[in-house]
Amino acid sequence: MPPARFCSLVLVVCAACSPSTDLDAERRAPSTPTGGKTAVDAGVVLGLPELVDPPTGAVQVPPNLAKVIIRLSGPLQVPDASAPLKLRASDGTEVALVLGDTVPCTGICYATIPVSTLAPATSYVVEVVADALHWEGGKPVAAGQVGSFTTADAPDEYAPLISGFAMTIAEGCVHAQFVTDEAAWFEIVITAGGEETPLAAGEIGTKFDLLTHLPDLPFDVDAQAIVRAVDRAGNSADSAVVALHLPPKVPRLVITEVLGNPAGSEYTQEFVELKNLETEPVSLAGLSIADKTGSDALPDMAVPAGGFALLVAAAFVADDGKDPVPRDGTVIVPVSGRIGADGLSNSGEAVRLVSGEGIVVSQYGGWVDVSATAWNGMSVHRVPVDACDQAGAWTSSPEMPTPGW
Repeated sequence: MPPARFCSLVLVVCAACSPSTDLDAERRAPSTPTGGKTAVDAGVVLGLPELVDPPTGAVQVPPNLAKVIIRLSGPLQVPDASAPLKLRASDGTEVALVLGDTVPCTGICYATIPVSTLAPATSYVVEVVADALHWEGGKPVAAGQVGSFTTADAPDEYAPLISGFAMTIAEGCVHAQFVTDEAAWFEIVITAGGEETPLAAGEIGTKFDLLTHLPDLPFDVDAQAIVRAVDRAGNSADSAVVALHLPPKVPRLVITEVLGNPAGSEYTQEFVELKNLETEPVSLAGLSIADKTGSDALPDMAVPAGGFALLVAAAFVADDGKDPVPRDGTVIVPVSGRIGADGLSNSGEAVRLVSGEGIVVSQYGGWVDVSATAWNGMSVHRVPVDACDQAGAWTSSPEMPTPGW
């Protein structure tokens, strides 16, 4: 992704969203937690929770462990402040685990807090207490062992070291990279106008590469960002401050589909689809669509809130008998001649939506070669439609065009 001119960092942020098109809904498989059994319907007996952190078999876990993370295979009833889990040491002694808040993870995860420091150099088994936890439907979570780990010889009294923090902002997303010298949870905090805004929090690790949407922040102002990391013992540290400039406001128009190899004529039937993610109509006036060597100024046409626009060649034929007909209500936006310098290259060519100030509003990086026969009449799609600009957000196998859907 080319850096936006208003920022000098290396970071990308992207927010999750619900499907906005039928195509998105088809491609989004239900998320299945990896712990225990899968809940297919309300009558299925769900399995034991899964120990997430410390991971089963871990060694050198600090005796002053701040929390134990468990993953569940389904939602719980609102838990109380009891101790539904416990740590059983190899000598038979026990330490209760009090249920805390949910934490970011793949699935449904809770933090459980030890009520006391653990013994050093000792093996512990994590156990669910009988009748202490209940699934959302009321059934008790089965009692039993869910994992084990071994503590280190001494407590961890040192905060994690954070290095390599870099951050860039472009196309409404932020990309952050950094490393820590020990396993840690993190939070990125942006300060602008005297107020702190948490940008993102994630799972434990030592090497981080985060791409997410920019949160609701002031526009076109100087700001700064830090990483706040917390290790397994609860020791916290902040990174060096990274200075940045928050971008000016641009419309939330996103390139969502590109048809560079239509079944009909490439001189007339190529298209670039835009979706308006705003809650109000957005005018295309002042914007342009650009490829590698050329660009076209877009006319003063409004894209309705949540609606689509189809950028097409001047001689575009809506129903050519070979390619899908655009959905009713899709705004058809003809450019002068062909799109860009001379139409869209099948070998993979970047296409950018650019503001009058030269800021890239959205882009497809030309990440997919569509020149093979299998791609004839097929297009590439951004999934989900509000995913940040990166190769992984685009389908890499032939898909039917869905203009305006």
